[in-house]
Amino acid sequence: MKQMQPHHAVCDMNLVCGTQQMDGGVTPNGVFQARGNEGENNMGKLTMLIINFMTHECGWGLHLCDGGNNGKYGQFREQQIKFKAPHPLNLIAPHLMIELRQVGYIEVNGPNKGDIYSKLTNFVQAKWGGSQVQNDPVYCDLKYQTGAFKSRGSEGENNMGLKTMEIVDFMTQQCAWTLITCNGGNYGRKGDKREQQLVFRNDEHVQHGENHVMVELRDRGYIEVNGLHDAAEIGVAIDSFYKKQGCTDYKAGMFESKEMMCDKKYTTPGGWYYRMGTTNNLGKRTMELASFMGSQGWMMMLCNGGNVSDYRGYDVKREQQNKFTKARVGENATAPLLMLELRTVPQSAGGQYCGLLEVNGQNTNGIYEKLATYMQQTMMAQQAGGQAGYCDALFNIGCFRLREHSSSQYELRWNGRLNGESNFGRYTMRLCDFMVDHIGEWDLIVCNGNSIDTVFRIGKDDTISVTGREQQLVFRHRPGGRNVFMAAPTQLAALGRPTKQPPVYWKESTKQGTAPHEIVPATQEEKNWIQQLLDGTFKNKSTRDRDKGTPMPERYEVVSALRSEQPALWEKFAQRRTVVNNRVKARGKEDFVEP
Repeated sequence: MKQMQPHHAVCDMNLVCGTQQMDGGVTPNGVFQARGNEGENNMGKLTMLIINFMTHECGWGLHLCDGGNNGKYGQFREQQIKFKAPHPLNLIAPHLMIELRQVGYIEVNGPNKGDIYSKLTNFVQAKWGGSQVQNDPVYCDLKYQTGAFKSRGSEGENNMGLKTMEIVDFMTQQCAWTLITCNGGNYGRKGDKREQQLVFRNDEHVQHGENHVMVELRDRGYIEVNGLHDAAEIGVAIDSFYKKQGCTDYKAGMFESKEMMCDKKYTTPGGWYYRMGTTNNLGKRTMELASFMGSQGWMMMLCNGGNVSDYRGYDVKREQQNKFTKARVGENATAPLLMLELRTVPQSAGGQYCGLLEVNGQNTNGIYEKLATYMQQTMMAQQAGGQAGYCDALFNIGCFRLREHSSSQYELRWNGRLNGESNFGRYTMRLCDFMVDHIGEWDLIVCNGNSIDTVFRIGKDDTISVTGREQQLVFRHRPGGRNVFMAAPTQLAALGRPTKQPPVYWKESTKQGTAPHEIVPATQEEKNWIQQLLDGTFKNKSTRDRDKGTPMPERYEVVSALRSEQPALWEKFAQRRTVVNNRVKARGKEDFVEP
């Protein structure tokens, strides 16, 4: 055996749901469920279990989640869930996942916070003519059936973008939930059974953007825009932006139905999209759009790619969804963006492939040179030329590894090759750590994966597909650093002994000094005490720091409260309190009152 190299490991930790065999295969234990030929599965339910554990028990914040489909029918499902540094509010803010499935269903997973189930039921019935149906609790918590999802033609046209923006507006504007992540998937042999996952968080008093717009790039020669009903101004700007590039208003065909699939649709000029095999310029077009939207005060929030094809998989049609939200006061909408695209390009039916990394965006503070040095040292990278204008920089990458999902030749022929493990997740996190932690001036805002099958003819009639992996990462430049107190190294060590004079109501772990830090949600009784404090001290009086013309509040209402139990900080306070107490008594102040 040759010496194992770092790039041979596909992940940092690997858990098996079942029994692992000698050849690496796993006999499942039934945790992952799927049934029927319409793509029903329980990945959404399992995803929410992980999210609730990581947020409510560990305090980490949900950043992004992204689903993928592999195999001949997209039946091998994968879910990437990204979390960011801990924050105490994560311990109490509930999450809700809404999945739109083009085959006619809507599935909901998450708690019924604020009677959100009833609100959703009313929306689905009134807006989409849907009805609630019996859910299987193994698969989802709430389920609807609707005929609102439409598609037409042979080029992948559909109204999922339009419906996605309708549910986003309802959840954010009417229900005051925050959109955290939104990603699409493609199920079925042609990838035309679309699925859309949306995750919202109930921040109660925090609202991250009420206006959202989606721009879909479809490389068959179209651009579709949704969300313009309450954002007419940006619609005019987008219209001007694309028409200056030679795009024209879409004209429906003679026999085409008049049903609207989007708010606005354009036809692109010849050569505007580039594709050679699986290589394309959707990333570059996305960054051009994001830069323009930033100049108009709109910030990129999310983006993700997908693809549909003919039945045999030869004619691949690519799509890219780009979501933007109106920048709030104090946010820099024009901050530079950088996109990194990790790709493997299949080269033969035998499972051979090459690895590439494409970069698009400004070379802010010499980030291109820093990235090149880092990837040469850690990813076996070599800068390549001749990228034909479809990206700003191109690298050959030697560290990407893909594995087969089975050792059976029948399975490989039927379901395709390289549908198993990959080390994309591992190198995705390495790049995130480098950009966010090492460079220290970039924020990750987008991370999404896609799988595309390239079909090679074997013999006279047979075909074998080989999966090419793709991963998009988008970073926003953020000069200066931000300290997250729960993740600071000085906060991680436990005292290892009982805490000095801890409050009697603390948890045993912090009273005994075995835990470095605990965040405890306030009880209803404690909230009532805080409300009394606010009501008893509030004064309806204008001050200089209040903007002129802003209405005065009548009172403040307690929404949530947290208790921070940190033995190291408490001991500093307790020691200082003892010093003050002794000093006061030494001066003869016998009437000193201890609360």
